[in-house]
Amino acid sequence: MNSTSPALSVCVASRNRPDDVIRCLNSLTLLQHVEFEILLIDDASEAPIVDRVLPAIDPILVDRLQVFRHENNKGIPATRNELAERAKAPYLLYLDDDAQLLSAESVDNALTVLKISPEVGAVALSQSDETGKLLPGQPLAIEYRCYAPTFVGYGSLLRRDLFLELGGYREMFAAYYEEPEFCKRMLDRGFYVVYLPDACVIHYKSPIGRNNLVALRNNCRNKCFAAIYNEPSAMMVFSVPLRILLYVYKHWAYCRQHKIKSEFGASWIVREIQQNLPALWRDRRALKWSTYYKWHKIKQAPAYQPAD
Repeated sequence: MNSTSPALSVCVASRNRPDDVIRCLNSLTLLQHVEFEILLIDDASEAPIVDRVLPAIDPILVDRLQVFRHENNKGIPATRNELAERAKAPYLLYLDDDAQLLSAESVDNALTVLKISPEVGAVALSQSDETGKLLPGQPLAIEYRCYAPTFVGYGSLLRRDLFLELGGYREMFAAYYEEPEFCKRMLDRGFYVVYLPDACVIHYKSPIGRNNLVALRNNCRNKCFAAIYNEPSAMMVFSVPLRILLYVYKHWAYCRQHKIKSEFGASWIVREIQQNLPALWRDRRALKWSTYYKWHKIKQAPAYQPAD
């Protein structure tokens, strides 16, 4: 790479998905008009992926690529925090390893939003198939550009300085709900998420490393952790028990539907809270009530209208 000051840092974390990450990286050839760097962390894959990746990616990407490896699995939040710390550009493009760019225009549009709207801290991209058809599970089920409560990890652009200033993701989460929790802290500081449904990222949703029951339990645990970290006391006292009760029902319904033995019930959630409560309480910084009101209003998807 010719410049020591790239305009964009493309950040990818991967674990046990070498074929997916090769496809992801090769899609970055679409960004030749942008001065960018690529940072890839192999988060303790069973077999190191670097020897698979380097011969398989387009030669024009090799000089832009830096590969790092964890010998022990640290999880997505910690790995993405490390990527942000290593990055040199003012903007971070986070991609899941099982995602790939559909077009350069998606990235260009997101960068434009960050450059012309200083109140926007992150841009959420949409997820699509290879034809550009939108998939279920978007940040919002909306067809116009709008403010959104959160982005999703498969594809997003963030301001690096703001991300680092806010402390990045909560590493205790390990996986799931780290983006919404971060976005609430960002909103508390006066920064917003904009969702661009016309800026697509192809997302293949690899089954490797995915488990619906683990996702269900970790989502509940991390929402409870987030409540302890961030919610005003009166809200937290009610929300944590309600989240556990809702989890009990969802967990029971999932196990019954799939005819599997129940595990990781409410007792697992309670133990996780008890074991981690000292650390959670030490880092607790209650957000403003007005932040939660704004969060609720933003769920109604007000249109994004950049200032002239």
